[in-house]
Amino acid sequence: MASAPGYFSLRRGELDGDVVEPVAIVGFSLKFPQDATSPEAFWDMLAERRSAMTKVPEDRWSADGYYSADPGKPGMNNVEGAHFVKEDVGLFDAPFFSITPTEARSMDPQQRWLLECSYRAFENAGMSLEQVAGSDTTVHMGCWSGEFNSLFHHDHELHTPYFLTGTGNALIANRVSWFFDLRGSSATIDTGCSSSMVALHQACESLRSGQSTMVCLQTARCSRTR
Repeated sequence: MASAPGYFSLRRGELDGDVVEPVAIVGFSLKFPQDATSPEAFWDMLAERRSAMTKVPEDRWSADGYYSADPGKPGMNNVEGAHFVKEDVGLFDAPFFSITPTEARSMDPQQRWLLECSYRAFENAGMSLEQVAGSDTTVHMGCWSGEFNSLFHHDHELHTPYFLTGTGNALIANRVSWFFDLRGSSATIDTGCSSSMVALHQACESLRSGQSTMVCLQTARCSRTR
């Protein structure tokens, strides 16, 4: 199952006594399962009342081998489908993001997608890379767990010098700050299922306290299925 890396770019409102102006969402991007890989495509899916849930693809795992109608049976599951990313997770324009091929091979797909979604969100907001570079923009990333690094535990020949920077959850937010040259605080937040909401809370607090004039709010959850 793949969840969506999301991105919101927010600006701080004026403070007037005890009244706080609403925070403005000025740009966003997303990548959801199946065809919902852009805001427009996601809207079309909602308008047409389509679901992104599908049967387990044959190239993921043998669904029949792990299915049981008994939800309490150890090592089995009682569902026959999930929400799967349709596109090849290996597709990534590493040179554009100043990343070498060797480093890219060690990068969790969540890191790659968030870089792409961040770029598209700035583009959606009408902001150039030059405009955001050097700004006090903070990055708040909600991410629960990461399974990509388990691949390296099974095959040590896959290890590269970039293993830690490519698979460490703590560095996902920093990757965005580094490439876009964002000078505000940068943190990955893991509070389980509430990670994205805690990240949203901290992003709003950053704006309303005056710590930053713009924030990047992101969330990702990608489960490895093979």
